[in-house]
Amino acid sequence: MLTRRELIRLGGLVGLATGASLLAACAPGAPAAPTQAPPPAPTAAPSKPTTAPAAPTAAPAAPTAPAAVAAKPTAAPQPAATTPTGTLTIAQGVDAESMDPYVTTSGASKGMLWTIYDKMVARDLDLAIKPSLATAWKTLDDNTWELTLRQGVSFHNGEPFNADSVKFSFARFVDPSVKNGYATLLKPVTDVQIVDPYTVRIKTSEPFAELIETLASYVEMLPPRAAADPAAVARAPIGTGPYKFVSWTPNDRFIVQAAGPHFSGQPRLQQVVFRPIPDATARINELKSGGVDIITNVPPLQIGGLQGSPGINLLRATNSGSIILIPSFQNTDVFNTKEARQAMQYAIDKDQLIKVVLRGEATPMLSPFPKGVAGGYVDALPQYTYDPDKAKALLRQAGMPDGFSVNFKAPDGRYLQDKQVAEAIAGQLEKVGIKAELETIEWSTYVQGIVGRKYELFLLSQGGLQVGPAVQTNWSSKIKGIAWQGYTNPAVDELIDTASKQVDAQKRSATYEQLMKTAWDDSPWIFLYHQQDIYAVGSRVKNFRPTSEAIVAMGDTTVSG
Repeated sequence: MLTRRELIRLGGLVGLATGASLLAACAPGAPAAPTQAPPPAPTAAPSKPTTAPAAPTAAPAAPTAPAAVAAKPTAAPQPAATTPTGTLTIAQGVDAESMDPYVTTSGASKGMLWTIYDKMVARDLDLAIKPSLATAWKTLDDNTWELTLRQGVSFHNGEPFNADSVKFSFARFVDPSVKNGYATLLKPVTDVQIVDPYTVRIKTSEPFAELIETLASYVEMLPPRAAADPAAVARAPIGTGPYKFVSWTPNDRFIVQAAGPHFSGQPRLQQVVFRPIPDATARINELKSGGVDIITNVPPLQIGGLQGSPGINLLRATNSGSIILIPSFQNTDVFNTKEARQAMQYAIDKDQLIKVVLRGEATPMLSPFPKGVAGGYVDALPQYTYDPDKAKALLRQAGMPDGFSVNFKAPDGRYLQDKQVAEAIAGQLEKVGIKAELETIEWSTYVQGIVGRKYELFLLSQGGLQVGPAVQTNWSSKIKGIAWQGYTNPAVDELIDTASKQVDAQKRSATYEQLMKTAWDDSPWIFLYHQQDIYAVGSRVKNFRPTSEAIVAMGDTTVSG
């Protein structure tokens, strides 16, 4: 619990609650070493995107990935089979929002469902793009991608994976009846053509440079017959992944079990159980008692007690997302002037939030995206340092010398110390005349408010490894994606549109850098920090490795005993 002196330093907050965090999110700082490092991932020199036919043995390099793995034109030899053993139990702060992968939004949900579903391409634990259900990809011309599909793969219900599965999944992803908040990411796709059972051509209305990157995070492959019934998808998900669905009891547990041999060499575990436990102290007690094996979002204030606990290891990974405040431009008019938004930037003491509330377990945002994201991170931007006098002056320029009032929403248990951070921010804003009336909300309900654009100001993690999808869903008034809250800037729209069509990675990165400079000044977000994802791992767990994607990936994880 924070001391009274610390509360005063953070803005004179009163009644800070005791106790112990959406949309996805490389970041400064390297992840801590895992309990046992896996062997290095194979690498290959990335090939440059081109409008001419590419060699079938190499995939275009992803501009934001650390490296690209060469894609093979035919199915790779199957890894040596492993015998799945043991049950791994993971406690997270939140539950899944749905079993339908096209409806879920949070990294916590995705991590659960990605045990069941495969995508066309995937990221390894080092975040490099690698083949998955697509073994090779190339551009035939500016508006045509050709993907070679992996053969010999079946869904858990016995349906074969083939070109029909791809065509069906793409169509369902954008089907308005599904209400997929990310459907706009496939806006350039006009057709999925079946060349033969294991080759598809994706036709686009314009160059779609970031298609492969988009497929690394979206468009999980579904079985056409079983998934024709939307209720069936939500009730019993069926994929081609290493684990198959067993059961989901909302707010209690989600269970999957080994599905048999998988082309990735997994699974290594017989069963995986995800348990939503919002209260961090309860998660810690479950770990200490042996009720769970891994817990997420360890509160910084409780790290000291865990470090002395026998058989418990702490692991960290810097989250690739950015913790921000998103103002609404349609539910209130107080944010219609740039000066009002910039006033909030200067009114929040990020260094004190990090030092006191987060106990150093974060780094301040220096750019709209973290270091390591090509085009998303820009060096030497003018910084919004804590300056309450400047904040007040900007409020006067905005015509609000006495400040303003705004409804402020935040989750409780989704991010590291999210409730406490929001309370501290409300106290800091009040010192310059901004009365942020805070309400914390359970995650699944919270997400619905964001998607429904019901809030005036709210806390969220955005950004991540892919600049294109993030800026389209947040800042483009042409696309109006899932996290867009009414922000309109013609210059920003034009830069987003231009970058999305630039096949040349260097030109696209340069356009994104200009976009970052424009957005940093215009402040569609209130920029805060990149948090450390802190995991506590029990003694039964071997080879677990956290990633910057904010999901619990199985990788080579095993359990003993």
